Amino acid sequence: MTSHRLVLLCSPRRWHPLLLLCVWAAGLSAPSGAAAQPYSAQASAERLGADAMRSTMKVERSSTKETAPGDVGEVLSQAGVVVSRTGSSSAVPILRGLTGYQVLLMADELRLNDSLTRAGGNALLNLIDLESIQRIEVIRGPASVLYGSDAMGGVVRVITRRPDPPNDMTGVGANIYARFASATRAQRIQGSVGALHGPFGAYISGSYQHAGLLQRGGGLGAQPFSGYDLATISSQLTLYRTPRHNLSLSHQSGHIWDAPRTDVSTPEDRQSTLHLDRDSALLRYEALFPDQRMRLSAYAAISLRTEERERVRPGRLQLERDRVLGYQIGSTLNIGLWRDAALDVGVQANLERIGSGTENRMESGVVSRERGRYLDGSTYDSAALFALYTQPLGSRFLVQAGARATWIGATAGSDPLFDAQAQQQLDRSFFGESLSLGTRLELTPGLAWLLNVLSGFRAPNLEDFQTFGGGARGFSIPNPILHAERSWTAETGLKWGSRQLQASVFTYATLLTDLIVRVPSTFQGMSEIEDEPVLRRENASHGYLVGAEAEVLAQLGQGWFGALRASGVWGETIRPNDAGVSLREPATKVPGPLGALRVGYSSGEQGIFFAHADLQAQLPQPRLSESDRLDVRLCENGPERCDKVKGYVELSLRAGLRLLTRLTLTLSLDNVFNAAYKTYASGVYAPGRNFILGIRAQL
Repeated sequence: MTSHRLVLLCSPRRWHPLLLLCVWAAGLSAPSGAAAQPYSAQASAERLGADAMRSTMKVERSSTKETAPGDVGEVLSQAGVVVSRTGSSSAVPILRGLTGYQVLLMADELRLNDSLTRAGGNALLNLIDLESIQRIEVIRGPASVLYGSDAMGGVVRVITRRPDPPNDMTGVGANIYARFASATRAQRIQGSVGALHGPFGAYISGSYQHAGLLQRGGGLGAQPFSGYDLATISSQLTLYRTPRHNLSLSHQSGHIWDAPRTDVSTPEDRQSTLHLDRDSALLRYEALFPDQRMRLSAYAAISLRTEERERVRPGRLQLERDRVLGYQIGSTLNIGLWRDAALDVGVQANLERIGSGTENRMESGVVSRERGRYLDGSTYDSAALFALYTQPLGSRFLVQAGARATWIGATAGSDPLFDAQAQQQLDRSFFGESLSLGTRLELTPGLAWLLNVLSGFRAPNLEDFQTFGGGARGFSIPNPILHAERSWTAETGLKWGSRQLQASVFTYATLLTDLIVRVPSTFQGMSEIEDEPVLRRENASHGYLVGAEAEVLAQLGQGWFGALRASGVWGETIRPNDAGVSLREPATKVPGPLGALRVGYSSGEQGIFFAHADLQAQLPQPRLSESDRLDVRLCENGPERCDKVKGYVELSLRAGLRLLTRLTLTLSLDNVFNAAYKTYASGVYAPGRNFILGIRAQL
């Protein structure tokens, strides 16, 4: 047994009544020997779906311990996923040419996307406590049958650690970790503690990080309007566990404050997030029936996300406050049928209640309170029923078919922006359906050929329906008569698996219809508001994407390993121009081809040394849409001087050494060439040459 001290750090900014919002800055990993294997309420995705049938990627906890990432977005970036950042604290993955609210983000069974998730940047992933992560799973391409709306480009799902004790295990363990990074001026303290006693277990982790002004490469110096503070806490409690039943309760809490909006801020117009908070509690139950041919998984969750943004201009201070209170419930029943067939059926429901308001403070002392970016009191609800059937045909052939029906309802009161005659009150109710059909053929032992046809959809959310306010490309006004975006994807690929080598290569084509895009408009006769062009969202675009992706993971022997990932996508869309004539142009926010190579040595989980080199390169992207050229994140010098988005090459070196039985030291040198570059569609530069020191102690 080890005694340890816990330090409770409470935010002075506010107290949230929903859940604990304090951060434990000591201790804390599951005791050695604890099996941290999470179960999933999406049973088919774990056992029958993604790994066997789709293009997927996993990043395990052991990898993140070696690479010493600064946040969850950096974990994905190191693994070869394009991650866009509007500011230092945000991180949005781009999967198969789609991003923002067209990619679903999840933490365990919880949807992180909500009705206020934007088309561009967000920091939802970075609100997850890094120490609590067991692994990150990425599904590339549509996954709407299992996960519903937003899963058009793919799904990024964070699986958190939880105690899963054997009945005869008793013990307490802890660790603490400190990280220092030179180019981001960042310091982080994090830790975790776990306790096991028979069938019961508890685990808690937390962190605090301060990042200062980011230092860019190429001699550019400090990045204006960068830096932020981040605090997170996560806890897991096994309430009841037997061989056939498992009941657990978990909690996640993340808080970002003082985070400038790097992409649009200027000395005369500073925009920043004063605070972004997300708290959630998740209750999970799993039962295995006596004949072991049926498995039930169920969950219920509550979450609260609040955000306060500040915009400071000469003589005027504007504050925007938004709140999303959400309830999520779901259940999946996995049934083993005849001839080794399996059927998964499930239900899910989400309820969201919105609060929003804007406050203007003038230099004269006048304070006014107005309609928020969204309508206060709005609701956004959904319910879904899905089924996934898997049938082996002989020993080498597998067929899988799925279907999902989703109901969406969005309501709001009268909008004060419009008079009675022009009022278009939001009261929408519509259905979305998703289908999937896939086959898997074992060509030889270890080598499989896969073919899938998949549909995806994204229901318009309140960000689409109701937004009234400025952004990176203009001033958006509401449109309550939108309908869902849809996609159809055909993909085929090969997967090879053995003890020494795992490899996959996929190619795909996606048809996109009814895409929601911003088009020029007017508001009360004005084509500009606050010197920004007035834009209104419309289902005014369709197009296609084609691409390929490959992954090779190799164990080279004697502790040596290698990993190679590469992806590229090409696309076009058709939309009306200002004159109403159809315009064919490159698809928006499609990055250039990306490759990531890692070669290294590791003496294993209990070893004393590891070292590896990461080389990542992205080719320039000359194919830009009109929207891309107007986006300062892609063309910071304006559309007239923007003929392409530059590529980059980055080399990083990392090493770690176990100094004592319970003490590990890691050293990293990121961006060895000190290159000045941005990851695609980012408003902030990547750090320049970055020395990173990490110290981990097991207590």
